[in-house]
Amino acid sequence: MKLLVIARPYSYQGGVERATAGLLRALADHGYDVHLLSSRGQPAIAGVTVHRLKLPSLPASLRLLLFVAATRRFVARGGWDVVQSHERTLCQHIYRAGEGCHRAYLATRAGSARGLYHRLVLALERRVFTRTPAIAAIARRGKREIETLYGVPDDRVSVVYNGVDSARYDRAKHATAAAQLRRSSRLWNRTAE
Repeated sequence: MKLLVIARPYSYQGGVERATAGLLRALADHGYDVHLLSSRGQPAIAGVTVHRLKLPSLPASLRLLLFVAATRRFVARGGWDVVQSHERTLCQHIYRAGEGCHRAYLATRAGSARGLYHRLVLALERRVFTRTPAIAAIARRGKREIETLYGVPDDRVSVVYNGVDSARYDRAKHATAAAQLRRSSRLWNRTAE
């Protein structure tokens, strides 16, 4: 199966970024033909073919439109079995709503939707939620926002939580470290008295 994931460049520091990298690695480990479409600066991932979009430096509104047009052209050439986008594009089978929706975000910031960039994002978002067959929200709140603000039926929006790196968050290791910290803290408090 030939899979394409569309995601902008990321480092491995944030939660969404780690989840994206983990998804790509897991798909490759399961034997899928995995491709990533991203703009420059994306680090290589073992087993994943990275395609870099070369986009010029432009104002945010123009860059957004160019990104959407370039992804659409790229996807049309590929013969993909499944396209999952983590960005607001118009050519995916699955949209991963990692941030909920922009409309809900703007509702918390009075007057923010006046700029051209925000109006473009809202127009794209409306098309994404209207036309994309499957939507994956990373939290129940995001799912509710999408369903409520855009009238998307419940059966088109799933909640798929980000995974947890069990090697990084090993409970036994953290319990041992916490116990050592408590012991050293008690010792420090005794010497300070």
